[in-house]
Amino acid sequence: MNLVLTGSTSGIGWETLLALLPQFEKVYLPVRNLTKAETLIQRLPQKEKIGLIYLDLSMLASVKQGAAELLQQVDEIHVLINNAGGMYPAGKRSTEGLDLSFSSNHLGHFLLFQELLPALIKGQAKIIQVSSEAHRIAGPPERDFSLRKSSNTVSSYAKVKLYNILFTNEIKNKYASEGLIAYALHPGAVRTAFGLEAPPWAKGIIAFTKHFFISPMAGASTTIFLATTLKANLKNGGYYKNKKLSSTSTLARDSKLGKALWEFSLEEIERVLKNTVGIKN
Repeated sequence: MNLVLTGSTSGIGWETLLALLPQFEKVYLPVRNLTKAETLIQRLPQKEKIGLIYLDLSMLASVKQGAAELLQQVDEIHVLINNAGGMYPAGKRSTEGLDLSFSSNHLGHFLLFQELLPALIKGQAKIIQVSSEAHRIAGPPERDFSLRKSSNTVSSYAKVKLYNILFTNEIKNKYASEGLIAYALHPGAVRTAFGLEAPPWAKGIIAFTKHFFISPMAGASTTIFLATTLKANLKNGGYYKNKKLSSTSTLARDSKLGKALWEFSLEEIERVLKNTVGIKN
């Protein structure tokens, strides 16, 4: 069994790695900071099972290159966990000109899925998206899927967490017949480094409310549950909270919106990559 896990070097991603490493033959970690990742895994007892790949989810060219490198090492993936993400100031851009919340939380993972699709289908994979209850406060994108017009940090974050669920639903709709299973989840309010790049006012709120947050280990529990539970005991396209099936917002169940997001994401990837001449590691 082969696992691919993003956002593995801190917080719930790290706890997810620790819990799942003994249960998989190989674990592939796409990471933005190879030096940090190499240092961290040196202390793990089964570090020989880990493969590190440089990949920056905020840069589509990097995602494409990293996915190609990954496919040189593995041709069958059984679980893909899209865990990486964060809250970024509204209007902050990636080096490719994309809104950082949009690229890091949605579009990078969307492209990673597309590039790994042959290996995912061969492995009859589970695709697990770490979303959030914040999706409930998201308003309709209003033809601004890429958040270019957004000036509100919390609103942008809520929308990309909504996108995680819409993406999950579309994987189910498009690929269930080919054996793919997809889930989204809310990890809980977790005491991690989340929000480090948020604006000062948001950092203040996060710092205050962290007194009521759960540990990263507890926050990883639903991800671990979905990765290790038999498919027959889970609902394809389901949204899980506290290891139980939960409901989503009405907007998250909008199939037309899900299809529109999918098509926009494909078009945006084509547009950005067409203008990219290369990347630097």
